[in-house]
Amino acid sequence: MPKCLVVAALLLLANANSARADIGRGKELSEQLCAQCHAVVPGQASPNPKAPTFERSAADPTITVYSLRAFLRTPHATMPNIIVKPDDVDDIAEYLLSLKPKQ
Repeated sequence: MPKCLVVAALLLLANANSARADIGRGKELSEQLCAQCHAVVPGQASPNPKAPTFERSAADPTITVYSLRAFLRTPHATMPNIIVKPDDVDDIAEYLLSLKPKQ
C-alpha cells in the first residue's frame, strides 16, 4: 500500500476518534481523575503547585490531540498511576484542547 494511502487512512481514523470525543464527559472525567493535582477548570489554581493547570497546558503550542493521547496512555514518575480507558483518553484530550486560547 502506498505511504500516502496509509497516512490518509490514519488521518481519517484520528478524525473519526475526535468526532466521537465528548468534551463534556472529558471535563467530568478530568474532575474525577485529575483535579486532585491539576486545576481542570479555567481560572483556578492547581491543588498541587507543581502540577500545571489544564488552561496552561492547553496554551502550550506543542500540545496536540496526538501528544495528549500518548501522554495519557503512558505512566509518568511524577504522576499517580491512573489507568485511563482509550475512549476516556480521547474525551479528556478533547476537553483539554477545548481550553486552548482563541486566536
